[in-house]
Amino acid sequence: MNIIPSDNFIGTHYIGQEEENAVIEVLKSKSLFRYDGPRLLNKSLFLEESLNSFFGIENSLVCSSGAAALKLCCVALGIGPGDEVLIPAFTFIASAGAVLSCGAIPNFLEIDESMNVDCKKIEERITPQTKAIMAVHIQGVPCNMDLILDIAKKHGLYVIEDVAQAFGARYDDYYVGTLGDAAAFSLQAGKIITCGEGGIFICKSKDGFERAKRYHDNGGKRIDNGYPIWDDPECSFGENFKITEIQSAIALEQLKKSHIIIEKQRELYCELVKGIDVTFYNLRNFPPKANPVPVSICFVFHSISMCESFIQECKKRNLEMDKYCDKILTTYTTFRMKSSWHSSGIPYTNATYQLNDCPISEELSKRTAWFPISPLLTSGNIYTIHTIFDETKDTLIGIGYPKSELSSSNLRHREFK
Repeated sequence: MNIIPSDNFIGTHYIGQEEENAVIEVLKSKSLFRYDGPRLLNKSLFLEESLNSFFGIENSLVCSSGAAALKLCCVALGIGPGDEVLIPAFTFIASAGAVLSCGAIPNFLEIDESMNVDCKKIEERITPQTKAIMAVHIQGVPCNMDLILDIAKKHGLYVIEDVAQAFGARYDDYYVGTLGDAAAFSLQAGKIITCGEGGIFICKSKDGFERAKRYHDNGGKRIDNGYPIWDDPECSFGENFKITEIQSAIALEQLKKSHIIIEKQRELYCELVKGIDVTFYNLRNFPPKANPVPVSICFVFHSISMCESFIQECKKRNLEMDKYCDKILTTYTTFRMKSSWHSSGIPYTNATYQLNDCPISEELSKRTAWFPISPLLTSGNIYTIHTIFDETKDTLIGIGYPKSELSSSNLRHREFK
């Protein structure tokens, strides 16, 4: 029996001699700390300069994790106690956790069949406490940034982009992460490029960027690679979100391969979709200007029972189709019960917090099935997958499930290049 690759460790599969040599070079330098050492190679600095060139920006900072990068977005934009950030309910908990860790609270938004935020429902959730909208580009597919930016401008709100799962994706002619006021990327093991764990923070405002950079270095002000000072008026307290030179060395080599990785994911997605009967199956929508870096295929079904039957039939044929790995955030205890690590209940007590249920998102998440696009997929694997989809379709039709009713807008997922 041929095992069909179904892991989501995309960048990991491109680790090779280049990354190995880069790590050995740092180890031999005996300079693992990003700011100092006997023979510092400045891998972190070179990585930041390369990211600036890649994105066409001026301010990038590599840090310890994607979650740290999200918190730095909040720090840069002055988001704190009493503030509210609009966040789609369908995302990883770190999106909301970063907001909570700054003393602000999340205000959850519904999603639509793009599996990203439903832009038509954003304005109804805006309150006087709302300070920012977080656009989360789920599984490599950009949000409708035109609508989000228009709403933010109309209401005087910041836009934070959570690009953890979408490195290299574009919206129109722009990389996602460069459209909002600040953005966070992840370099965790399951991401498009990786160094095991790490993050990238970027920010349009120079003042906001410098404030967040100080915060990531325990609040200190550092001149070049010197020891930081804390007796300057610009300084404050902070946290240690610094990355290591080994992480940066790996990420730098991954960045050099990023165009190869991105194009391979797009190629695999297109090959997979070519063999799917879209008169029966409905795939998630892509916004008109989106040029994704697909890391999965998402099927959207008319009913939960049809979705569950599809998953069951695929698994019978040894295809690891499943529900999404994370649940809707509004179902988690911390948000429903205002659970805090501290007896005071902070940060939920910093503002009037009322959980917004997201029933549309809950129901939609239960009628979607996901298959990760592994770089290890071969043409033989793809042929087998197409066969499984056809056999499963026949089985579902046999037990009475209807064909899809696709509109022209639902076809856009097959038109990107």
